[in-house]
Amino acid sequence: MKTIASLIALSILAHGVVGCGDSERASSGANEPLTVSNGQFFEGSFPSDQGGPSVTSTSGIRSTVIPAGTVSKTISGDAANSALSVAVALNGLGSGYWVVPVGPPDQDTKGELSWKVTCNFAHDLPPGAQRLLFAAANREGQFGAQRVLDVTATPFAPQGHVVASLSWGNDADVDLHLISPSGKELDPKHISSTEIDPGTMMPAPGAGTLDRDSLANCVPDGRRNENVVWPTDASEPEAGTYSVYVHLFNGCGRPATNFVFDLYIDGHLVENEHQAGVLLDTDADNGVGPGLYVTQFTL
Repeated sequence: MKTIASLIALSILAHGVVGCGDSERASSGANEPLTVSNGQFFEGSFPSDQGGPSVTSTSGIRSTVIPAGTVSKTISGDAANSALSVAVALNGLGSGYWVVPVGPPDQDTKGELSWKVTCNFAHDLPPGAQRLLFAAANREGQFGAQRVLDVTATPFAPQGHVVASLSWGNDADVDLHLISPSGKELDPKHISSTEIDPGTMMPAPGAGTLDRDSLANCVPDGRRNENVVWPTDASEPEAGTYSVYVHLFNGCGRPATNFVFDLYIDGHLVENEHQAGVLLDTDADNGVGPGLYVTQFTL
């Protein structure tokens, strides 16, 4: 049973103001494997069934495959009309759970209330089958039965013999730019580290390939991540030294963005190749130059 202070916290939360309880201390939850942008974090075990209202659906999700590092993934559904809030957590991971207030009645249901969580998943989210837990609470702080949503987490860095990975911290249009030992430039407009074979129109052997142009034209994609992947079952990468640049194509209205570059070989992080930095909006050039020089690595 929730304490009176916790009940007050839930009630205040439903009106958009932060509160905290005595037995379940609210904290930022910033280092949790799951963070919820529109919710409040409570430390402690996920609430058990206390005879409260039910979460009646978790249908508002586009894909149950969740790459680690995904940001702003929306999951929505409905709850019984007596619900005041909905709690969510990753089963067996983290030190607490998140609570969001319910929204207005869903016009497609008979009096049920809508809810929505905006989820951010950590870069080190364990890959494989995971379970998201949901439970609704009423005004008295009584939670109902748990509802389970099965999802599949995939690794933050894609699988491959060599992976050069760039991630950044907000919705700016940032690009990974490599220059191969032979001088071939790779970027979102030239996605291979080798020349294209004119006979097959495929990259030449030993090619690394860019997996995506994340946040192209400032359109959020929930990733903020680009990777150049040399597959495990392909020819060895071109030998020599690769130069790494990080290019701010468009700041998208952000004054600055932090970035991190990492190199993985056979799934293992190469520690001395970890690089971090900051790009300012004044660095944006809409593709005129290669960007900021960051580091070199040798294969």
